[in-house]
Amino acid sequence: MSADQLYTSATLPETTPRIQVRFFGSITAVVKNNHDSLDYSPDTTVSGLLRLLSDKHGAELRDELLDAGCAGGLRDDLMITVNDAIINHEKASEVILNAGDVVALYPTFPGGG
Repeated sequence: MSADQLYTSATLPETTPRIQVRFFGSITAVVKNNHDSLDYSPDTTVSGLLRLLSDKHGAELRDELLDAGCAGGLRDDLMITVNDAIINHEKASEVILNAGDVVALYPTFPGGG
């Protein structure tokens, strides 16, 4: 079997640009995974991505991420990073994502000393 024959439709490299999403803490339990990826679309903002994820994963994730009464419509206890840079909630609707970006979602971790 040649190297060309080893590829199947399931193993072919993706050609559609993607945005990678990493989940932590309680969000991991909700989506039952620690990562996801979505097709890249020009003009997708951080807020828009969170709404897309909420639509994909349902009301329980929406409750983890969104709160209309908070800044930018995002829960106060959610930290968001894009390529390791922390995103201010008030600016989440202005930050436009690029193909290949890695977005990480961190709920507040309980604890203290």
